[in-house]
Amino acid sequence: MGINFIKMNGCGNDFIIIDNRKKIISEKNISELAKRICCRRESLGADGVLLLENSGQYDFKMRLFNSDGSEGEMCGNGARCIAEYAFLEGIVSKEMVFETLAGKICAQIRKPFVDIKVPDVNIDNIIRNKTITIENRDFIYTYLFLGVPHCVIFLEESWPEKELLYFGHKIRFNKKHFPAGTNVNFVEIEPNNQLFVRTYERGVEEITLSCGTGSVSSALVYSLEKDRHPPFLVRTKGGDLKVNFIRDENLFKNITLTGKVKMIARGELLPQSYNANY
Repeated sequence: MGINFIKMNGCGNDFIIIDNRKKIISEKNISELAKRICCRRESLGADGVLLLENSGQYDFKMRLFNSDGSEGEMCGNGARCIAEYAFLEGIVSKEMVFETLAGKICAQIRKPFVDIKVPDVNIDNIIRNKTITIENRDFIYTYLFLGVPHCVIFLEESWPEKELLYFGHKIRFNKKHFPAGTNVNFVEIEPNNQLFVRTYERGVEEITLSCGTGSVSSALVYSLEKDRHPPFLVRTKGGDLKVNFIRDENLFKNITLTGKVKMIARGELLPQSYNANY
């Protein structure tokens, strides 16, 4: 038996989305299945797999499995994609609330955009102006947790992506500074409250075309460190995202991420794409 899927793209982040409310994928097989079907050229290929499951509290539950098979707490672009999926499939209306390992996410469909609202961030919990040295290069970073860990580094000039991939990998796996690993965002400041963000994503282990939580994290840190006010346009290689929020004393609240979502394909994953016995 095959597995029905929809493939979606949120600013270059691509995901294979599966309705797992009837537990068509057993718990013991999820990680290995994600690794196999996310493998580009050998299978369908994607940055991750999103499972839509039942929730005892909200409209549904989102589970994210990265291309390396690890389960992630949250993904901003993935959340926008699964919100669009749930709406297209008639599971929810245009406004919804769903469960993730990082907490509840509110979403709204506003064609051609999808908005998500993420949990508040306590500024006192943000670790600021720390230095990590990689091969005699000093990187000044700010660290925060937005459902998943993020390290934000401002660049004074543009770097080749090959170098960002190399140093992003080294920083992501530096156990002294980041025992649980981290996503690494390299940020270039542009005119008119605009940022260009390239993110080394934990679990994908690449510089992806876009990262939703990375874009939000970069905007929050930019506001905090440079005393700038939202909304911010965040440019990524995969497209533009808008980040807005309210700063209230020591709290970033009403944090929203807005961008477009595209449905790429609908079909059936054949057993030979995910079953090692074929």
